[in-house]
Amino acid sequence: MVKTDDVVNKSRLGNKAVEGNLIDALPNDILVSILSLLNSEEVARTSILSHRWRFINWVNNTLKSHQGTTIDEFTVCFVVDVDVDEGSYCKPDINGWIIFAFEKKVRSLHLDFKKSWENYNPWENYTLTTQFLSNYTIGSLEVLRLIDVEVTGEVVEYILSACPLLEVLRIEGSESLAQLNVSGPSLKLKSLEIIHCLELEYIEISSVPNLMSLTYFGEIVIGVVKDVPNLIKASISGFFASHFMKKNCHYSGLLSQLKTLVLDLSMEQICRSSSKLPKLKNLKHLELVLDGEDFHSLVCCVKFLKMSPFLHRLTLKVENLGRFRKFREVNEEEPEKAHRHLKLIEFIGFVGLAVDMELILCLLKSAVSLKRLTIVPCTKYYFGAVIPTKDAELISAARRRAKKLETRLPPSAELVIL
Repeated sequence: MVKTDDVVNKSRLGNKAVEGNLIDALPNDILVSILSLLNSEEVARTSILSHRWRFINWVNNTLKSHQGTTIDEFTVCFVVDVDVDEGSYCKPDINGWIIFAFEKKVRSLHLDFKKSWENYNPWENYTLTTQFLSNYTIGSLEVLRLIDVEVTGEVVEYILSACPLLEVLRIEGSESLAQLNVSGPSLKLKSLEIIHCLELEYIEISSVPNLMSLTYFGEIVIGVVKDVPNLIKASISGFFASHFMKKNCHYSGLLSQLKTLVLDLSMEQICRSSSKLPKLKNLKHLELVLDGEDFHSLVCCVKFLKMSPFLHRLTLKVENLGRFRKFREVNEEEPEKAHRHLKLIEFIGFVGLAVDMELILCLLKSAVSLKRLTIVPCTKYYFGAVIPTKDAELISAARRRAKKLETRLPPSAELVIL
């Protein structure tokens, strides 16, 4: 496995240390022209001055020194510096790294060119084209993850057709992707992730017999999912989660076969429609991301419980509970009967206000076979990333309140407070 994560971090620090170095500001093709005119001793002195050149040169030399005929995994984590237009200048080098991986018959390729939000500009993203890919044999790929790499639907379809062994595909942050068609009984694809592709308008997934896991995080799109008999896990986030809930009748067949469902319902007040969902007869694990400021968002998990008779594990990730000001009793949403299969409840983002205490008590009344209740206090989320709070007093108070739940547990259950 070849990774460039560490050297990228070193390069980032080095650029700050040599700020003002004019050589560092030069594009790579000019640097190559300059160095070709120098003898080896002069080149060495110049390399000391140019930190960026040393980094790229180091990576290229490392790859040249690799003696093996194949590699299992190749990961490139490269932060594009838009201030100096690094992406366009480094494209030949990035191409060279990818070519190296293809020539070594790489099985797992991960290209991560993610930039910070303040520096994000899709026009400066690295672009992968069919013209480039068609020059190389890429059929050894089993895993492909592309982050902030521009690809079109045509490119994705080419990859799927040229990689008969591909099992995992992740596309994140591509604004060139407008339409996506993933279909074909010969595909071995088991996991598909489409994340933050903001220009995507249409997606069709059909006749993919091996697909087991589907993740979609993004805008509302026209979506068709059919003939995926082995799909057992789905994760839906972003504004599409609202559409998914409101139009769930179109996905009733999909919902009924899932064993794991992750829904981020924090974007809009949409949980009033959850009662219309079909019975989730095969669901074993349900994870909900909820908005603590929306009462209906909180109580909808009780409705989901009614529709999931064989649910084994319930995970609640609640945002903004610390800002909750209004309280309504939850008992109007109490389950009609005991849930005898629910063994694990995880509540992440617990504060210990009346609303989350009452919600947990409501769930405990139903979960007569519960084995463990796990409480993680005062946690926030940002695009799925966990952000622990630094308010020690708030955490301490939440843990004290959570401790009071111990006396309300079923006899066979334990309380875990993290």
